[in-house]
Amino acid sequence: MTMQASTLGILEAADFSPKQARALAQAIEGEIKGSDLVTASMLDARNYVTVPDLKARLTELKLSLKLDLSEMENRLTYKMLGFGLSIASLGIAAVYFLVLHLRN
Repeated sequence: MTMQASTLGILEAADFSPKQARALAQAIEGEIKGSDLVTASMLDARNYVTVPDLKARLTELKLSLKLDLSEMENRLTYKMLGFGLSIASLGIAAVYFLVLHLRN
């Protein structure tokens, strides 16, 4: 196992003998190598999004938006048709009422 000279220097400065400092540094190094530490670069790689992924997601969002707009357009057309028929019915009723009352 390799260790930094500064690590040994720190441990020796803390009144560890050189033999104890080496043993402690090796024990710590062995624990670090044996553990599953996650580094920032590994996290970045896990969260990395590729351009094709972004394009696929953007295409999906565009299709969803088009579908939503189409549904809103259909509902609006249906409501406008209903409103137009209501107005036409009121107009016919008004003309019929006026014709009946003006004849008398």
